[in-house]
Amino acid sequence: MAKNTVTVEIKGIPLEVEMKELGYVELADLAAKVEKEMRRLQDEEDIIDTLKQALTVALEFAAQAYLKGLAEGGKQKEDEARADQLISKLQNALHKPNS
Repeated sequence: MAKNTVTVEIKGIPLEVEMKELGYVELADLAAKVEKEMRRLQDEEDIIDTLKQALTVALEFAAQAYLKGLAEGGKQKEDEARADQLISKLQNALHKPNS
């Protein structure tokens, strides 16, 4: 599979990023979100160290992805429970003698 290397810039620092699933537009959008959040940390939280900004943003994004995964897992369990109930009802209906 061909490698897709894209150069994006965050706070004036060019970064070469390789992600098979994402193209330039998606990566540039994500880089802009990272930069925006880093600037917010600098302005509102008075965090000047760019490494600390980057690590804080990475942790925030990882937490969001983790929580989204938990929510999707819970939804999947609910869907599975509903499917099991439906299967049970259908099996009962099939095995019920005709009135």
